[in-house]
Amino acid sequence: MTRSAPRANLFSLVMTARANGVEPFEYLSEVFEQLPAATTVEAVEALLPWNLKPVLDARRKAVPGATPQTTVT
Repeated sequence: MTRSAPRANLFSLVMTARANGVEPFEYLSEVFEQLPAATTVEAVEALLPWNLKPVLDARRKAVPGATPQTTVT
């Protein structure tokens, strides 16, 4: 693996989150929190942006005044 591979992987996660309408910081925070407990393929698939979006949206609606972090594009 080259030194640029980890950066490319992170960039890929960020762009996939954006493409699925998920705020990248919020998404990565959730993934990094949940990933250590994901021991099956199904658990890892549950962390994909299109699967986490409903969870993150519901959490944001449940907390009054909560808004996702602003991203710079």
